[in-house]
Amino acid sequence: MAPRRREHSAHAVELVEVAELDDDFDATWGLPPGGRTATGGGGAPPTTGPDRGRTGRSSPRRGGRGGTDTPGVASGTLAQSAQSAQSAQSAPTESSEPSAPDASALPSRARRVPARALVVAAVAVAVAGTGASFVVGGLSDRHRAGLVATQPGGLWSVAPDPDVVWRAPTDGGWPAAVEGQVVLEADGALQGLDVATGEPLWSASLPEGTSVCGPDLLDPGSVGSPLVCVTEVDPAPAGEAPGTGDGPVDASEPSTSRSTFVVTVLDPAGQVVGTRALAGATDAATPLADGLVATARRDGDRAVVSWEEALDGTLVRTRVLHAAGYPVDAVGSTTREDDRDAGTIELRGLRGLLHVRAPDLRETFDASGEYATGYARPRSVPGGWAAGGPLPGDLRVRAALDARTGQVEEVRVLDADGSERYVLPGEPFVPAVTDGTVPHVLVVRSPGFTGYDALSGRRLWHREEWPEMIWLQTDDVLVVESGSRLIAIETRTGRDLWRRWLSSEVHRAFTDGDSLLLTSTITGRRDDPDVGASELVSLNLFDGGLEWRDVLDPTYREVVSAQGQLFAVTDTEVVRIG
Repeated sequence: MAPRRREHSAHAVELVEVAELDDDFDATWGLPPGGRTATGGGGAPPTTGPDRGRTGRSSPRRGGRGGTDTPGVASGTLAQSAQSAQSAQSAPTESSEPSAPDASALPSRARRVPARALVVAAVAVAVAGTGASFVVGGLSDRHRAGLVATQPGGLWSVAPDPDVVWRAPTDGGWPAAVEGQVVLEADGALQGLDVATGEPLWSASLPEGTSVCGPDLLDPGSVGSPLVCVTEVDPAPAGEAPGTGDGPVDASEPSTSRSTFVVTVLDPAGQVVGTRALAGATDAATPLADGLVATARRDGDRAVVSWEEALDGTLVRTRVLHAAGYPVDAVGSTTREDDRDAGTIELRGLRGLLHVRAPDLRETFDASGEYATGYARPRSVPGGWAAGGPLPGDLRVRAALDARTGQVEEVRVLDADGSERYVLPGEPFVPAVTDGTVPHVLVVRSPGFTGYDALSGRRLWHREEWPEMIWLQTDDVLVVESGSRLIAIETRTGRDLWRRWLSSEVHRAFTDGDSLLLTSTITGRRDDPDVGASELVSLNLFDGGLEWRDVLDPTYREVVSAQGQLFAVTDTEVVRIG
């Protein structure tokens, strides 16, 4: 399916004001005529470099894909630059240089030789300058693309007609990952696949039992982390040592009362670096990034959660959680039906967060073991500037809570020495996706939402809307969802760049730095309103123009990004889309 582009003449740019492109957007969220469902076999694998084998694509920052004219820009510096260019083209060409002496009086050879030398010199300088600018520009674009691809939700450039690059069975589990690899586990066998091509790289075996490996595919900490697997070995029958198989059973000997956990650490080549058994009191365990494993045990009405080094068991951090009381009914009895069920506890690591779950408690922690509160944990990714993310000048943030409501009432920005630099009134508004640049504008809401200079705390702009979500923030563009609309705002001025109506719910956003990719659900198709589907849409980040859209396979349970690649996960397999 070829992407749709809208071309405008240069003079049309200044005619486009801040407007909602309703007619264009209606076509975006319907089933495209002759639309293709991405279920086919994989296309040719891309190269492993940042360009992914894609050629001839100019940056849409100053022009459309493939070097076409940029569609109309609504407002801001982009429109001004277009108008300036138009003025430059229409300006008179009279020179203010003093006129040269009449060359007709000179011999013809004397006239031609200097001119030829000047032409040759000018061409040489132009070629050298152009070549140098191409090299510098290419390195800059490649560095920027690589930075974007390392962010949660960041991607290398995706083809306008995305197709299945490779697929592999998951046996119903969730894939793990290490740098450059997707790791799958089934029946105690591990397999490492190249993240871009799906080529098998190695295989390994784990102890017999139920295994979970990590970090998981969506954990931002998977880059640079070793592979850690935790295997739960079922208790052996009475009279039989664990792992001995069908040995003699003596009923007079007590049986093992709990499972044991074995930790296995592997290097990127699939070689086992070390193994160890966890303490016998462990009730649950799960792998984390950075070579850590989380463990939990019950201690009466408390739960003790620990972060340990996977290889040697060195204790990194411990949290003691107090269980909530059980609700009591009208006659004074509790709803607790089974003491044994109340004592169970589960741990799960996903997207860089550790979830602790039991019938009587629920907590979530970030990668460092801090409580992942609501303001610091947007819908799609943990972290952000409000949760210790990078800020210019080594600044850091501390949120002040209202003692009555428990809500964030102000944001205190501190210098590296802990002294308070300034205070922002309201709740941190953290974007789901960024391009990896350090934010120079902090967005806070209450009421409406406001942009502040990160270094000085000076108010840059304020808007009265109350958006539900910041999908994307870069140094140039802020994209928010408000009242069933997407609104793109110039980050440093707060001015509108473009607006689009949303006819369906957006589930997740991605970016390659120049485009905004959205997954959404089509509630009905034009040819069959009773049939629903999911769609992947690419919009130009700087003017909102539709670049391409694709209807997805209905078996795709979730579309995610990992290590700069786009993946779909089904109940039985993982699929790379590119």
